[in-house]
Amino acid sequence: MFRKLDLSKEDKGNLITLLVFGLILRTYAFSQIYMISLDGAFQYIPVAKLFYQGEYLQALLQPQFPLYPFLISILTHITGDFELSGQVISIIFSLLTVIPLYLIGKSLFGPRAGFWTTVLYLINPLMLHSSVDVLKEGLLIFLFFTSVYCSLSFLQKGKRTWLIWTVIFAAVGALVRINALVVLAVMGAWLGYRILRGRLREKNLTYRYLWVLVPILGGILAFVIAVIWGWEFLTTKKVYGLIHNFRIQWFGYQRPNVFRIGADIFYIIVRFAEKTYVLPFLLALFGLGWRMKAREFGVEERYLALLIVVFIAILFPNLYASGRYHLPAIFLLYLWAGFGFVKIRELIDSKFTRYPKLTAVIPVMILLGTILPISLQPQRLDKIGRKEAGLWLRQQTPTPPLILTDDPRVAYYAGGAYVTIPPGVTPEKIVNMGIKQRVDYLVIEGKGTEVSDTFAPFEKKGDLELVLRHPYGHKGRVIYVYKMRRQINPSQKAS
Repeated sequence: MFRKLDLSKEDKGNLITLLVFGLILRTYAFSQIYMISLDGAFQYIPVAKLFYQGEYLQALLQPQFPLYPFLISILTHITGDFELSGQVISIIFSLLTVIPLYLIGKSLFGPRAGFWTTVLYLINPLMLHSSVDVLKEGLLIFLFFTSVYCSLSFLQKGKRTWLIWTVIFAAVGALVRINALVVLAVMGAWLGYRILRGRLREKNLTYRYLWVLVPILGGILAFVIAVIWGWEFLTTKKVYGLIHNFRIQWFGYQRPNVFRIGADIFYIIVRFAEKTYVLPFLLALFGLGWRMKAREFGVEERYLALLIVVFIAILFPNLYASGRYHLPAIFLLYLWAGFGFVKIRELIDSKFTRYPKLTAVIPVMILLGTILPISLQPQRLDKIGRKEAGLWLRQQTPTPPLILTDDPRVAYYAGGAYVTIPPGVTPEKIVNMGIKQRVDYLVIEGKGTEVSDTFAPFEKKGDLELVLRHPYGHKGRVIYVYKMRRQINPSQKAS
């Protein structure tokens, strides 16, 4: 496949520049992440540990799709560290995404637009932060955009090889997140629509598509049969629960109405625009408007626009999902943002011919200056005290502790289990909950002496024993670690 890319000298130079730029950004961002995500700590790494220990069936039955945790487990045999392995995989695949994304932009609008589309991808704050975390977005985005590039090549050239690669990358992507199969669904709908419009060329493409689709449907049917027979690979996955909840919410308790549908659509679009960020979103609108006004909005662009619409629509079952779910659609929209940026630079160059170097530099400075400060901010520095408290507990406890806390990652770094403190509960309920649940430690954060003052009466009663007060320099925040009553040494209590 890669031999058929037909890269020019300019393309190779652009790709090298983009990869170096992306590596520099990700190296810096890697140095600025102080604690991994909750998903990494409690969803991906536990599954990776099962793979690492040889518990393959148990790992496959977990709610997460297996490819990303499996790759973590493989790399951990080299690094010896699950966190580092997850971060390295995210960095590598997020950098490799540069290649298909640039090629898509180049095929639609030329190498300059492809270059700036990819720059926008590289500096997107949400993607940059995900790329150095234990998160699967780097792997997913690479597989998704590679399948999109192959599908575009198939639609343009009609060669079965590109279709096969489309299916391969989409199917592998589905082992990361099931929505990677959207490419195959949209491509099939697109070909059917074109046939209905009387486009004879698409008939041959459709026959080829169906020949490849049949084995895919057979594989899905095999999974369905396996579920009926009792294998829970599919039903344990989060997407199954989302679809089930969607059915209950919309068709079980109450019927959807126009106002509710309108409100949900508005919420998703606003959230999508927010995660796209203001300047790239405006550039994309300008680029789209320009293409439509000039009547240059081609067939391939309509196909990609349909992909965006479908990706936004499938978020309805889970309106409040993480903004990371928007990333495939966001980077598709960035294709027009890259074109819009190039077009604006051309307009500026034509209007202000006296200072060509200045007019070339200023738009770039504005673009980078508005987004990079957000992208390069430290991640979770405000929570570093909880990590340090967890690591301290790991050293103090010979057995994995059970911890009552408002941040589960304390227990992750302590190597134990956790009970979450519900929001808004009183100190008395917190202490009673800890005693009832037979937890070993209470770990809670506060400002100044507010926590110690609040829990002082419980210390006097002997319900709690303060074993660590850890100020960590974030606006006067202090982590308090209390040992619960059942762990207090009676001789110490008497003294």
